[in-house]
Parts: sequence; C-alpha cells; structure tokens
Amino acid sequence: MGLLIVARMLQEIGFRVMLIDCMDRNSIFHKTETKTDPYGRGKYAYETVEKPSIYKNVPRFYKRYGIPQKLFMQILQQTQPPDLVLVTSSMTYWYPGVFEAIRILKDAFPSIPIILGGIYASLCAKHAREKSGADFVLEGPAEDTLPDLLSELGYIQNTTFDMKHILPDFSLYHNLFYGVVLTSRGCPFNCTYCATRILCPQFKPVPHRTIIAQLSSLASRTNNIAFFDDALLFNKALPQLLDDITKRKLRLDFHTSNGLHCRFLDESIAQKMLRANFKTMYLSLETTNPNVQKRTGGKVNTDEFISAVNTLKKTGFSPDAIHAYILYGIPGQGHEEIISSIKLCRELSIRPHLCEFSPIPHTEEYEKTGFNENTDPLYHNNLFYTWYYPEPKFNLYTEIKRELT
Repeated sequence: MGLLIVARMLQEIGFRVMLIDCMDRNSIFHKTETKTDPYGRGKYAYETVEKPSIYKNVPRFYKRYGIPQKLFMQILQQTQPPDLVLVTSSMTYWYPGVFEAIRILKDAFPSIPIILGGIYASLCAKHAREKSGADFVLEGPAEDTLPDLLSELGYIQNTTFDMKHILPDFSLYHNLFYGVVLTSRGCPFNCTYCATRILCPQFKPVPHRTIIAQLSSLASRTNNIAFFDDALLFNKALPQLLDDITKRKLRLDFHTSNGLHCRFLDESIAQKMLRANFKTMYLSLETTNPNVQKRTGGKVNTDEFISAVNTLKKTGFSPDAIHAYILYGIPGQGHEEIISSIKLCRELSIRPHLCEFSPIPHTEEYEKTGFNENTDPLYHNNLFYTWYYPEPKFNLYTEIKRELT
C-alpha cells in the first residue's frame, strides 16, 4: 500500500507512473496458474533457488516467489527508460529478492536513480545502504522523506502533501482479486515484539470521506476488501464508518486480516460489523500465559479473548469465520502455553493460526536475542529462528503442528 500511496503522490505533482508488482497473481504479464478462493486468496508462483549458507542445514526448499526472473527482465527491456525507479520492501529477511530486483533494474537502466523504501529499508537502513545497490534508501513514511529527496534531485520545488486525502492508486492494477483499506495508521499499544510504533510512532485516523471514496472506487473492481489496520477497533470513527457502509449497500465482503484487539470488541461493534458484511474475523490471542501477556505489552488477556469470541458468536458470526493468531518463539516462551492456546481455540470451535516469532530490529524482544544492526537479516526469518536456530527443534515442531491439524 505504501508504494501505491507514493504512486498517487507522484501523479499529483505531474509524474506518469508505471507499476510492476512482481507479486501480482493476476498480472497482465504473468497470470498465476493456481486456484483462487472465494475471498480472492491463493498461492503465489515460485521458483526453487539455491539456499543462502545461513540456511544450509534447514531441510526445506528455498524459493523465490512472484513472476519468473526472466519475465521481469523481458518486461524491463520493453519499458521506456524512466526518470526514477522506486522499489519497496517488506519483511527484513526477504531482502535477497529486493537485492535481485535492484540488480536487474540496474542492468536495464544503469544511469537511472533507484530509491529503496519500505519496511526492510526502515528497520535495516545500515544494511540496505551498504549492500542493496540502491542509490538512495529512505527510512519511515515516504511522505516525510520523498519530497525532500525529489527536491534535492531537481524534480520538484518545496512541495508538501496533505496525506489525509491521498488514496493508494489501485487503478494501476489491471485486475484485482481483492482491495485493501486503511482507516488508520499506527497503534496505541507498544508490544515488545512489534515494530508498528517504530514505523509509525503516532496513531493517525484517516478521514471518513477518504475511506468512503476508496471503498466506492474499489467496489467497481472487486467484491473483497481487507482492512490492514494495526488497530482497527481502536478508531473511534469506526462505528460511523460501518453504519455508512451498511446504508450505502456497497455489496462488499470485508475481512480483518490483521488481528483485532479483543478488548474493544463489544456487542454493538460486532453487530455493526455483521451488518456491514464482514466475512472473516481474525483475533489476536498470542498466548494464554498471563505472565507473557503482561510482559509483552498487555494487549489482551485470556478472559477478554474468550469474551470477544462469545460476543461474535452471539451476534451471529459462524465459528468458521472466527480465527485466532497464536504467537510462538518469543525468547523464554515455553511450548506448553502454545499447546494450551491451541486447545482453547479448539474448545471454542474457532480456527487457530500459528505465527512464528520473527526478531524485529529495534524492538525489546530483538535485544534479548543478542542480535544487533550488523546481524544478517536472514536470521530474522520466523521459521528459521523459531524451529532451527540455534539448533533444530523437530520434536516441538511436530507436537505443535499435530495440535493444529
């Protein structure tokens, strides 16, 4: 979404923009031959590639996801040389794909400046500047840093943006399996394992009319909308938004991909979400251990989680529509509490999902791992860190996966 917001910013000051989303499953360049479920979800195309040496003892394949590398190069060969190339990044340990993209871009357009931003660039800026090959690395929200860089490069003069009304530009996609909406950015909590406060220090609601405009636009392209807020229920304007969605009869299926804060899920908001046509509800449980709940930020306790589940059921949500995220692998965390958390979900007849812990730079939990800014971000890989570092934990893995199936 960050890159789509940047695209809109650039268009407002006169740039013509072309988007190449190498992870677009319905791309005009390469349609993925995998099944898509009724909610627009499905598997990505991939190529098996050589494992980095750090992962040499992990008995799994290492894959590059997205469009084939050769096709990416062909697309660039057929593209008119741009004035600028902007590359985004996501998980820190996915940086090898970012590096490959930058290398290929440099081969195609050797004299064109490449600007790297996104999550990896913000959390691992030193690593990105030293190793990515990008000409410029931007940390944090692009609206705070990109205008100054564009001015420095001579493309604009002292331009400022009213970001409250800047919409991500989904028109750059030929087809949409689903759309994504933010009603806010940031989170009021400060969990010890989460980077949201680092990436967006303040909780910032998006204006009501901006959200409605985006929903109305997306309604002509897709039936499925995922809310990507880090704290959707904390937004005091949400009840009014849900009422407006219901009144407008937008005929959309809504999904809460990020975990909802159970503390704010009462019967009134649950009823509004049901009437607005929410189809999947993901709740943040993380763990049933009260000590770990308190130590990691106090976002939820077990009673609040059970109450939220019961409220959703009472309101009319099917148990199949209710999901729970369980976090495993925090330093010092025992696997028994994960088994307990899974069993609680089973007792409530809802679906548990295991989220392996990823050590995220600049967080409190990261400091406990002994890693620092010079640690290769490949060590942040959730699967690798949780199950294979510093030694394999096959017995625990088998036991926990058995509980999940």
